Amino acid sequence: MAKKIIITIGHGTADDGKSYDSGAVSKDKKYHEFRIGKEIGKYAQQYYNEHYSEHCDLMNYDGGLSLQERINKLKDDTYDFIAEIHLNAGGGTGTECYHHHESERGKKYAEAITKNIANAFGVKNRGAKTKLGSSGNDYFGIIRSTKPCAVLVETVFIDTDSDLAKVKTAAGQKKCGEAIAKAIASVRGLKEQKKETAKKTETKSKFPYKVKINATALNVRAGAGIGYKVKATVRRNEVYTIVAEKDGWGKLKSGIGYIKLSFTKRV
Repeated sequence: MAKKIIITIGHGTADDGKSYDSGAVSKDKKYHEFRIGKEIGKYAQQYYNEHYSEHCDLMNYDGGLSLQERINKLKDDTYDFIAEIHLNAGGGTGTECYHHHESERGKKYAEAITKNIANAFGVKNRGAKTKLGSSGNDYFGIIRSTKPCAVLVETVFIDTDSDLAKVKTAAGQKKCGEAIAKAIASVRGLKEQKKETAKKTETKSKFPYKVKINATALNVRAGAGIGYKVKATVRRNEVYTIVAEKDGWGKLKSGIGYIKLSFTKRV
C-alpha cells in the first residue's frame, strides 16, 4: 500500500478526553490556537490534494481527539509523514518548526516549511529546531511517540499582534496552508500539476454513475472548483451518485454541489 502524508491539528480536546483545549490565545482572548490552526490545516490539505499526485489526510479538524488519541492513531506505517499545525506564544515573532532530534529528513521538512511561511508573510524565519525533555527524548509527543517522520509547525505567534494579523483572516489562513503544502511537496519531490485553463462545458453523457469516497473527508462545493463555497463534507467509503461532470468535478444527484472526482472510485 502506498504510504501517505497526514496533517494533524494541535489541541481541541484536553487530555481528559472531554474538555475543550484552546491552545494558546491572543491577548484579547478572541482568537484561539486550535480554531486558527484547524483552518490552516484544512487549506493545506485542500491545496495538496488539488495540486499534487499524492494524497494528504487531515486529522482532528473537529477537535475531537486529544494528543494521546492522535498519537495512538499514528503508531503504524499507514503514513510516512506527519505535520501538526500549531500557533506559538510567548511574545516572540516569526515562524519555527520542530523535528525529531535524530531525523535529518525531519529537518529538511522543517527547513522547507519555515522558509515558505517566512517568505509568504515576510516574518522572521526562526528555523528548524529540536527540543528535548528531561529524559533526553524529544519533548513533543507527536514527534516522540509516533512512527512516521513528524514535525510540529509553530506557524506564527498568536499573542503578537503583527503575527496574528497574518493568519486571523481566511485569506491569511489559506496563504499559510498553501505555503505548508508547497513545502511538503517540494521535499517529497512532487511537481505541481497545472490547472487546465480552457473552459469546459458540463457534459451529461454516461450518467448517472456511482462513486465511493477515497478521502478521509472531502468537501462538497457549490460549483466545480476550489473557489466555490463549501456546502457540506462527505466521508471515506460513502457512496454517491454523479449526474454530470465539469473540469474533473462530479455533480451530486442530490443537487447540493460538486466533489473532486480524483478522490473517488467508481463502483
